[in-house]
Amino acid sequence: MANSQVVNIATSQIGYAETGDNSTMYGKWYGLDKQPWCAIFVSWCYNQAGLGKNIVAQNPKGFASCDAGLKWFAKRNKLVPVGEAQEGDIVFFQFDQDAEPDHVGIVTKNWKRKSVLVTVEGNTSDKGSQANGGAVYAKKRAYSLVMAVARP
Repeated sequence: MANSQVVNIATSQIGYAETGDNSTMYGKWYGLDKQPWCAIFVSWCYNQAGLGKNIVAQNPKGFASCDAGLKWFAKRNKLVPVGEAQEGDIVFFQFDQDAEPDHVGIVTKNWKRKSVLVTVEGNTSDKGSQANGGAVYAKKRAYSLVMAVARP
């Protein structure tokens, strides 16, 4: 039930777009506007669902850094295999070759047969930058792009 609340809240935001340079209602809420905001979006969704206490990686509102979020979940043994990802889990993506996650979103479905996660993500785009694109989108991402899945 709680996981579907997070997903419903995230899905309701599809189409929201930043103004100017990374300025969003999520950044203003978090107290860190005009910054990359994919992690802030995830934190906002969890807080709106009343589950913010489950993701307090950097402060009581959650996390603004993908790397800090992933390390926090890993330290607490909250990571699950990508094939076991389920609705409401938090997924960290790797789009380049470094050792840090580049982006984060919320799982809405796991298409195991296709090795694809369906997600809602903030600060991505339809065809442009996937890690700093400026809007909330529903995405389909191959397992190969997944760095980790956290179950708060």
